[in-house]
Amino acid sequence: MSFAMLQSDLQPRTVASDPDALYAAACLAWREGQREEAIARIDEALRRRPDFAEALSMGGYMLSESGKPEAALRFYRQALNIKPSLVVAHVNSGKLLFDSRRFAEALAAFEAATALAPDDADAWSSRAGALRELGRLEESLDAASRALSLRPHFAEAAINRGNALLKLDRMDEALDAYRCASAARPGFAGALCGEALALRNLGRFEESLAAFEVAEALGSREAVAGKGCLLLTLGDFERGFAGYEARWLEGKSLAEALGTRFPTWRGPPQTGERVLVLNDHGLGDTIQFFRYLPLMVSAGVDVTFVCPPRLRRLLSSGIAVRFVDSPPATEPFDAQIALSSLPRAFKTRLDSVPGNVPYLSPETRQQKLWAERVGAAGFKVGVVWQGNPNPEADRARSFPLAALAPLAGLAGVRLISLQKGYGEEQLASLPRGMRVESLGPDFDSGSDAFVDTAAAMMHCDLIVTCDTSIAHLAGALARPVWVALKSDAEWRWMRERADSPWYPTMRLFRQSRRGVWSDVVDSMAHELAGLLSHRTSPRMIVAPCSIGELIDKITILRIKTRRISHEDKLHNVRRELALLEELAAGAGLVGPGIESLTEQLAVVNARLWDVEDTIRIREREGDFGSQFVALARSVYANNDERAALKRAINTMFDSALVEEKSYG
Repeated sequence: MSFAMLQSDLQPRTVASDPDALYAAACLAWREGQREEAIARIDEALRRRPDFAEALSMGGYMLSESGKPEAALRFYRQALNIKPSLVVAHVNSGKLLFDSRRFAEALAAFEAATALAPDDADAWSSRAGALRELGRLEESLDAASRALSLRPHFAEAAINRGNALLKLDRMDEALDAYRCASAARPGFAGALCGEALALRNLGRFEESLAAFEVAEALGSREAVAGKGCLLLTLGDFERGFAGYEARWLEGKSLAEALGTRFPTWRGPPQTGERVLVLNDHGLGDTIQFFRYLPLMVSAGVDVTFVCPPRLRRLLSSGIAVRFVDSPPATEPFDAQIALSSLPRAFKTRLDSVPGNVPYLSPETRQQKLWAERVGAAGFKVGVVWQGNPNPEADRARSFPLAALAPLAGLAGVRLISLQKGYGEEQLASLPRGMRVESLGPDFDSGSDAFVDTAAAMMHCDLIVTCDTSIAHLAGALARPVWVALKSDAEWRWMRERADSPWYPTMRLFRQSRRGVWSDVVDSMAHELAGLLSHRTSPRMIVAPCSIGELIDKITILRIKTRRISHEDKLHNVRRELALLEELAAGAGLVGPGIESLTEQLAVVNARLWDVEDTIRIREREGDFGSQFVALARSVYANNDERAALKRAINTMFDSALVEEKSYG
């Protein structure tokens, strides 16, 4: 492979020498900044010896430094095809793959390098970074420690160690690692940002702010964003949302990730404006900040929202927003804005958060469907315990399902799982005596997110969840929701508050000790027990009726006990039947005569049940022919017979109340 074939924009210059000398001269020229000279010599070396692996690897490095990563990767692959033991080609290709977020491929390259050169600290440090991105945190920590054992004052390895410890929620150790990185390389902005994050998570806010500001002075964009989140945590929304604009999206700046085809919308809303709103975060953030779109629409803005396809069905009900899967290629807009930038555009302050809820609503059809599945019995608590499994997500905010055992132990409480996917496996290994109901494999099984969850929530008395998208959904639906938060909660939950300005129906329960959930759940159990004790006992009224009506009701309930299979419904039917049978027995409604009339009434009511079931089936099928008419007419005849039997019972017992019927 010729370097010139992939560097057609640069003209190589032939140098009369052997390939090894050309290669050495190219490396020297590159180090001295003589790039065209270096490229010309490496190209000549490859022309003379096309299978010169070291020269191909150097060519790959030159291409990567020239901003041509894919061409560089081709050179590295060719070098490794010729010489698989070339460690530098493995490491450098791994770094390019890492920068392209191809983390599994990057890890494979770094693993090959460490296998060939187990004493290469750079390879171990790079391997630690790839492992962290893949969520293999303990392995990442081991790899970074190995790199530091080989090179004790290795700043990048110390940062990789700190990053793994940060994700493992070992904040004191993470802080030490970042400070080691700063000691190894004073003025290293990456180390200062890591130190600031660890200090923030430890609640040392003033020190954290100072570290972010030093890193910001060194030109760190990451520090600007981190400082912004810290200020939001502290309630300074004006400066906080300004800093939040510097956030990164998958390794890119906001502008790089979303594109800048149109001017940034800065508000306030103007009638007739055509604004493109771009989604920039996960599902929970999308639900939280979606509240601003109705405000834009009500002010006359023509909004087009690039919505995650999974959320379109949930969000699109009843709002005059145009939903698209991707930005229209040729359509003009007056402005564009990232969804999470809307709070800044609306100049949101702590006392002006638009907290009007609900701003989402479930589908009526789904509500009816899940009402039956959830049932009416008990105090129904929908629970979610596991957040996003993505390695970049904060795993420390999740808790084990078994931790909710104190809630399950409260009399009358039913725990109902709203968990979907990752974490559901914990339902199979609950502590003895703990019961958590599942809503079945078809619960939210389609491609649309949260459609069933939103409907099921409407039939729960309370939602208990970790800090995940379900918390936002419950809040947006105005459902009573309790959120279990780790000690250093995310910025949107602020600090030391039990309420949220974003969601008026939400209650926050915070860890008092890092990593310990028992205190949180015990506090919830105490509050729930108090709530249950103050709930009014189920009401029952006594209404006068004829004796015939009482016996008729008893026969219908007996039929229901034989024909209904749903356990919650059966519980209610049996309870009502027992009360009415006790009433009949206490009133002396016994004897051969009443038994005969009761049996006849039961036969008529069973016949009516069958007729009405058949009518419903034919209605669903659209069959309104002669058989449908005959069935409908039979209802009249059966009801006349039923009325006659009830009148006979009333006469037998001299009922003070007698039903009367009159037909036109």
